[in-house]
Amino acid sequence: SSAASDVYKRQKENTYNALKDEGFRIVELDFRSTAENFSKYFYDRISEKGYQVKCVSVYETPNNCAVYGE
Repeated sequence: SSAASDVYKRQKENTYNALKDEGFRIVELDFRSTAENFSKYFYDRISEKGYQVKCVSVYETPNNCAVYGE
C-alpha cells in the first residue's frame, strides 16, 4: 500500500540521517551487501590490480563465510 511505502521511506531516511549524525561513513554500493556479493567484489577488485587471486573469503560470523574464486 502507499501508506506502508511512505512509512518505509521515512524510516529509511531517518535511519540514514541518524547514522550520518553519529559519524558513520555511508558507502553506497550498486549491489546488495551480502558476504557472497562482497567476496566477488573483492575478488574482482584485487584481480583488476594484477594480483593472481585463487579465492576470497568474507566472514559473516566467526564460523560462517562466503568464498568466491574462479
